[in-house]
Amino acid sequence: MSKKVQIWSRTISGRAHHLEVTGEIIRTFVWTVDGEEVLTRKTSDDRARLESKAHGSLLVIHSGLGTPRRATYFAPGEDLAGMAGIGGVDLTPEPGSRAAAYEQRVIDHPKRYALIETLGGAAGVVGGIVAAMVVAWILARVSLPDIDLPLPNLPDLPDLPLPDLPSIPWPSIPWPDLPNVQVPEWVKWVANHLKYVWPIVLAFVLAQGEIKRRRKQAAAETAEMGDETRLSSPTTTDSTATTEDSATKGADSAEPGQRRGL
Repeated sequence: MSKKVQIWSRTISGRAHHLEVTGEIIRTFVWTVDGEEVLTRKTSDDRARLESKAHGSLLVIHSGLGTPRRATYFAPGEDLAGMAGIGGVDLTPEPGSRAAAYEQRVIDHPKRYALIETLGGAAGVVGGIVAAMVVAWILARVSLPDIDLPLPNLPDLPDLPLPDLPSIPWPSIPWPDLPNVQVPEWVKWVANHLKYVWPIVLAFVLAQGEIKRRRKQAAAETAEMGDETRLSSPTTTDSTATTEDSATKGADSAEPGQRRGL
């Protein structure tokens, strides 16, 4: 059975970066720059980090089910941004690939993507609670045998006389009466259920950040394509102008001949 291959590539600061990922569980990462191999690495980490002192680093993210998500390039010196997973420049996935389809879904349906990610965070919380309840139910119905361990008889230790220490007259500090602050009930509820709420909130915040990131990268790619189009336009214009000048010169050179009756 052939292994699935995911390819990302992009030209950044005049250097052509190319990443090829092969495999599902244990993946092989091959990173090349300008056609020269930078490194090859095998790992099953869903957040694989490829680091090179000369060329910077790549952060390659897959989902928990092994679906490719994105590959982000960080220039040398962006260590903190690379560790946090923010900033950087996303490589462009191969058209028609799973990563390209995922990227397009995020851009076309941001609300649905945010809802799915938030529900995923809620499912993780509910799954943890259910798993804890199942473990507690099993332990409550399992009777463990009583094991009598033979412990040695230790001798009684003598009472040691302790000296009477003098009391220290500490000064009395008059503290002001603090006002009685009543905390709202919703704040108490959030504080009591924070361990269940924060994964859901975190999933929602990360989803919003990913949407903004994808839109920013798409806008940057559109701007790059526009720059390339503008750079190629003057060549066409110049060639057209050259043709027109040649035609004009030909007409001018032909006029004397026509006047001479040739």
